[in-house]
Amino acid sequence: MYHTIKSKEKQITSTNWHTALSEYGWSKIPLPWIKRLNVLSLTKTKNSCFGILDCESDGNCFFHCISNAINENNILNNDSEQPEQPEQTDYNDIRNQLAESISEESYKTMINYYRIMKDADDFDEEWDPYDIQCLEDFKNQLRKSGHNYWGDYILLNNVIQILNLNIFILNYNETEKDYTIYNTLIDFNSDYDSIFLLYEEECHFKLIGYFNGDRIISYFTDNIPIELLRLYKLR
Repeated sequence: MYHTIKSKEKQITSTNWHTALSEYGWSKIPLPWIKRLNVLSLTKTKNSCFGILDCESDGNCFFHCISNAINENNILNNDSEQPEQPEQTDYNDIRNQLAESISEESYKTMINYYRIMKDADDFDEEWDPYDIQCLEDFKNQLRKSGHNYWGDYILLNNVIQILNLNIFILNYNETEKDYTIYNTLIDFNSDYDSIFLLYEEECHFKLIGYFNGDRIISYFTDNIPIELLRLYKLR
């Protein structure tokens, strides 16, 4: 990859990727995570290759992150001889897939959890679980864009099963000094591809990427960086 500076092309490397790719929305992962991941690295580096992409704060951030990673993978796997670009997936596609996947049994379990959260004053979304009377009501709520229904841990298992993806989440809460792994309580599936998300200040998801010396990637097949493998004790 190259970028242009004053009409001159300059190669993008592990030392300048964050500057060159900033115009596309990429920035370095927060410093506490840089330090933690550096400890797990097998090599010493002057510049962390882990970045984050802010995929909009419109209530769809969880779904934006997933669709961005999927689109990246589709583009990279597209046959270079094909003139057409692969069809793009957006957050609405993810929402619709999830809505269609929910069974009557799953719906009853999920809506009960949401009502318990509502009763405990631990429910921050703009819809009311007690207004949902049937599975179709719930599906329609999930399909709505924006802050009507956020991505959350209750929905996470459905996302993983439908998309055949491992989803790893790192916490970043500067106020609470929380730089830990978000425990999804879901086991790693070696047959699935993987994406990593940063959960920021307990309200916003960002997509985690890694500059591999050639390009920044956020959809991992068998190429998960060693630091993340060691962080999750997968290596």
